[in-house]
Amino acid sequence: MRKLLVLLSALLLGSAPAWAQDDAKAAAIITPTSLPGEEELSAQERAERDFLMPTRRKRAAAIEAVEEKARAAEAAIEATAKAARLAAQVEAEKNAPPVPVPAPTEERKKGVKHKTGRR
Repeated sequence: MRKLLVLLSALLLGSAPAWAQDDAKAAAIITPTSLPGEEELSAQERAERDFLMPTRRKRAAAIEAVEEKARAAEAAIEATAKAARLAAQVEAEKNAPPVPVPAPTEERKKGVKHKTGRR
């Protein structure tokens, strides 16, 4: 039993660096529009670079199109969810029993007790 525990702990500890490497690979994805040193380019230099490298321009356009489709899909999902919430709220208001209005009550006048002058 002890050997099994040692084996399992060794396997768990040995796989931790592999998970860390996978996370680093996912974080290091480079898109064609975000290469090192591009943050310093002016708008004109960026336009000249795109003009001179049409394949990069096509890749950037394809990435932009995918992002635009994702934004449109997300907006459609949000609109659908909002419409569903509003419809559920309206339906709940229709099905809710009417709230009884309490009848007005007469306020009783409280007599003010005056102290007498006797002590």
